[in-house]
Amino acid sequence: MERILVSMSSQCGAWGAWSRAISLARRIDARLYALLLVPPSVKTTGGAGEKSTAGTVRKRLELLIELAKSEGVRVDYFIAEGNYEEEVIRFVEQNRITLLVAESAEVENPNSERELAQIRAIRHRVACRVELVSPRKPQNFCTEESDGHEHSTPSVSPNCRE
Repeated sequence: MERILVSMSSQCGAWGAWSRAISLARRIDARLYALLLVPPSVKTTGGAGEKSTAGTVRKRLELLIELAKSEGVRVDYFIAEGNYEEEVIRFVEQNRITLLVAESAEVENPNSERELAQIRAIRHRVACRVELVSPRKPQNFCTEESDGHEHSTPSVSPNCRE
């Protein structure tokens, strides 16, 4: 049986990777593991902003896990405190993970190079496949009222101003 891991930082989550892993687990009847990593600084010395972000990511993840379970996906949820790279590698080895689904950082993210380097380091140290998911760019939806009815379209209409 496939064992899929989605690991995410408590600072930003990995929602594209989560979505990909859920659809894959549902399709191939795999067990899905969610690993939320909390840096030690958030628990001991983190400010209110860091704790608030971590709490928001955790709550959202827990809601998505319940939704996945209601759809028949087998999900196990873990929270670890420590270095992201080391904790992911340890989890992969201890739980015999066969596929790690990770999310690449957005280009606009100032930490994108560091996060990509972490994923590369993890990929070279684990004995499972690694799938890298690019986050989707938000689409610009606008509302047209040409015929008296509102229509949401993914393309930008001439009436739409940014």
